Formats: sequence, C-alpha cells, structure tokens
Amino acid sequence: MLLDIINNDINQLVNVLAVLAITTTAYYLVIFPLFYHPLAKIPGPTICSLSKYWILYKSWSEQRNRYVNLLHEKYGPIVRIGPDEVDISDVKYLQDIYVRNFDKSTFYTQFVSYDSGNTFSTVDKKTHKDSRKVSHKFYSKTNICSDNIQSKVEKVMIKTLGVFDESKNKDINCFILFSEMAMDAVNAFAFGDNYISVLDDPWGKGKEVIDSFGLQSSAWFWTTQMPQWYEWVIDSKVNAASAKVSEWIDKQFRTCYSALKTTAEGLDQETLLSTLVNSDTSSIFTQKRIKSELFDHIAAGHITTGTTMAYLCYELAKNVDIQKLLQEELKEFNQGKYIKSNNYNPIRYTDIDEKLPIMQAVITETFRVHAAIPGQEPRVTPPGGMIWRGTTDENVKAYPQCKVETEPCKIPGGTIVTMQPWSLHRVPGVFENENEWQPMRWIDSTPERIREMKRHLMHFGAGSRMCIGQHLATAEINIILASLLSRYSVELVDGWDYERDSEMLDIYTTVPRSECLLLRFVPLL
Repeated sequence: MLLDIINNDINQLVNVLAVLAITTTAYYLVIFPLFYHPLAKIPGPTICSLSKYWILYKSWSEQRNRYVNLLHEKYGPIVRIGPDEVDISDVKYLQDIYVRNFDKSTFYTQFVSYDSGNTFSTVDKKTHKDSRKVSHKFYSKTNICSDNIQSKVEKVMIKTLGVFDESKNKDINCFILFSEMAMDAVNAFAFGDNYISVLDDPWGKGKEVIDSFGLQSSAWFWTTQMPQWYEWVIDSKVNAASAKVSEWIDKQFRTCYSALKTTAEGLDQETLLSTLVNSDTSSIFTQKRIKSELFDHIAAGHITTGTTMAYLCYELAKNVDIQKLLQEELKEFNQGKYIKSNNYNPIRYTDIDEKLPIMQAVITETFRVHAAIPGQEPRVTPPGGMIWRGTTDENVKAYPQCKVETEPCKIPGGTIVTMQPWSLHRVPGVFENENEWQPMRWIDSTPERIREMKRHLMHFGAGSRMCIGQHLATAEINIILASLLSRYSVELVDGWDYERDSEMLDIYTTVPRSECLLLRFVPLL
C-alpha cells in the first residue's frame, strides 16, 4: 500500500516536472522571443525571431544579401533577422550606427594574419582610432594626388595598358587583369619600388597569386561567422593557399623592411610600410601587426577594385549607347582624338578628377549596382541601446509596396544592428528601376534627387571606419577607365554565359561566380 502511494506520488511529480520543463522551454524558446523580447515589435519572419541559424544558413548558402533585401521590401526599413539582430535600410540611421561609431561585432575579429590583428579587425573604438590615425594621412586624397603616389600608380597603369595591348581583340578574363592591376598599385603603395609585380606574368604566376587569394577568401563564412568549425570543415587546399599568400607578402615585407633600415634609397621612399615602421606607436605596430596591416590592405584593395572594374566594363559592353557617349566625352577631352593602343601613357588622375560627368556617372552607378562589398556591416549597440524612431512618411515613400508600419521602440544594448549596401543602394523610392544599371540617372535627375541618391551610397562604408583606401581605389578606377575607353571598345564574348558564370556572388565581399568575366577589348584605331 505504502509503495503504491509512493509510486503514485513519484509519477505525479515526474508529470509535474515534465509539464514545467516543457512550459519553461516553450516560454524561453518560443513565447518570450515572439511576444516579450525587446525586439518583438520589430517585424520579420517568425523563424528569424526564434533562431539565429536561419540567417546563418542564408549566409552559408550565399543568399543573405538578396534575402534581407526581400525582407525590407516586405516589412519596410527595419527587419528582425535574428533573435538579437536587426537590419536597417534607412539612411538616417547611418549617423546613429556608423558616424556615432558603435563597436564592431565579432564578425570582424577573425580578419587577422600572422597571429596578429589589424585596424580592420579591431573591435573597440579607442584601439581602432589609435591604429587608423597612423596611416590615415598617407591615404588622404591630397597624398594620393601627390607626384610621389601618382608616379607609382602611373607606372602600374603603363604596365596594365601594355597587357591590354598584347591581349587586344582576344577574349580575356578582365576580372583577373583588373585585380592584378589593383594588386600592383596597392603593393607599390605599400612597399615602394621593391614590390613583386603580378603584372610581369599576368596569365601565369600573377594569376596564381590572384587565384590563391581567392581560394583563401572562399572560407569567408567559416572565418567570420562560424570560426569554431573552421578546422573541421576547411579543405587543405584553402590552408595551402593561405600559407602561399602569407609567404608572398612576408617575402616582400622582409626585403623592403631590410632596405628601409639599411639603405639611403629605403629611407627616402615614402611608403605605407615606412609610415607604419616610423610611427610613434611602436606599442601597437609590432612587426607582426605591420605585416597583418599590409596583408589586410593588399587583400582588400585588389579584389574590390578588380570586381568594380570588371563589372563596369561588362555593363559598358552590354550598354553600347552609354559606351559610345563615354568614348565621345573622352575623345573631346583628348582634343578630338582617340589614342592608339600601343601608346601606354595613361591619363593623369589630377587632370580628370570629377571633370568628366558621363564617366563619373558610369563609375557612380557601378558603385551602386555592383558594390564590391554589398554585405552586412554589423555593429553592436552600446549598453544604453539605441532608439528606432518609428516608421516615417519618408519610409512609406521609400518602400511604397510595404504595408507594415513599425512603432518607435528601444533596441537594447548588445543587439547586433546591421546595414547592407545591397539594400541601401536599392531603396525603391529613391532609385527608380533600382536593379537596373542606368548611369544617366546621375545626370538627368534633379539636384535634389541626386543629393538623395548620394546619401544612400555606402560602397566605401560610412563613418570613421569607412574604407581607408577609397581615394587610392578611386584614382585607379578613374585612370584606367579613361585610358582604356580612349583606346578601346569593349565587347561581350559570344558563348559565355554571363548570368551563370559571372553573376555577383551573394557574399560579404563579392566576386564573379566563376572568378571569371570574359570580355574583348577592340582598338578604336
């Protein structure tokens, strides 16, 4: 009898505990995140409110940028994409998030090399500020336009024009060639005259270097978002490529560092390396830190400019009418003449900077549609959080198809907030036919509309952490575009599937899907 009572009580206790466990689990996993979480008022798919792994899956499967953009079209300028993460596509919040300089998330902490961090990987504001100020002046537009830097860039452009001349009328992978051009430019900027030129053998050893950087970067998802799984999932070929490019940069570092310390020529050269070595922040810039800094600048500086120029020329080949307008503008600039392909003297950046409206429109529209870094730029809200000020009339105009309005609410401290250029560059109420490459919008629109469109551009980031190399990249793009279109027409290649093989990858830093974009450059003379 007593045993029956005890067994019955135990069974009842087990049942009660089971109900409590199920109820508690349901509350914390479902009810709280959907109804009581501080972000519960922010619209978005239910699955995103319940689990962070849905948006991680979208990143891993290379769908995130387009997926988040579709969410904005459905839900408006703010969407909840994770239990503790929101994405905002409202230009007014650039000030709140990036100009006020919220700390970076851990997304960036894995961008390290030689067992050392760098300015880009630095999360907290104070260390970042101290690190960035060392090289910021060297990257200023004034310095980029100086005779010292322009002579370095022009030497690279002469080599590049030589390769185009040798490859005229042939089908060439312009993504590789433009990446090599940018690689040589940033290497010359970093190391001076003793850098290793990939343009010396563009389709052989040079391509091997670019391919190795590409293979190393293919691990971006595991590096940035699931680093705990990196060792388990990464192919040995990726590690071999990483070792190869690290040694390639280290070799240049050792040569140039030795020259910097021991020769008059080295002491006289003004380079990024000399700027970092001679800074008064030796506590920050150890040798490992300097190498990591150089690696980051070289890796980012070549792939972004290469991608931008490849898609720019692709759009010109598709849009022959725009190409002809640009060629006529350049012909007028060149005293009514085209230039022969065997003339390798490039047009000087200081001669054309912002002086050719059609060319600037072509460049700006390419930055918009084909932003080289279209993906999320995550930040962490400070302990006091931030305020979402609610849906405004501007938001309604920006997303006219959206019927969802979001009330003002507080986004708590520790929340990941992101903005992605892919969405900001495609706000329907700001950019008519937002997915189409239409450079004349930057000429034919009203001054007010042009100002509004410019406010939405984020291709170089925003705030104090925006791309430090933007002026160097802009100079390269202006020089090579003006020089090429004064000499060549750009044509598509019959039989190449541009939609399948050259589509922009839906990842943080994009490249053509096959890392190949075939075009033909035909001399005008």
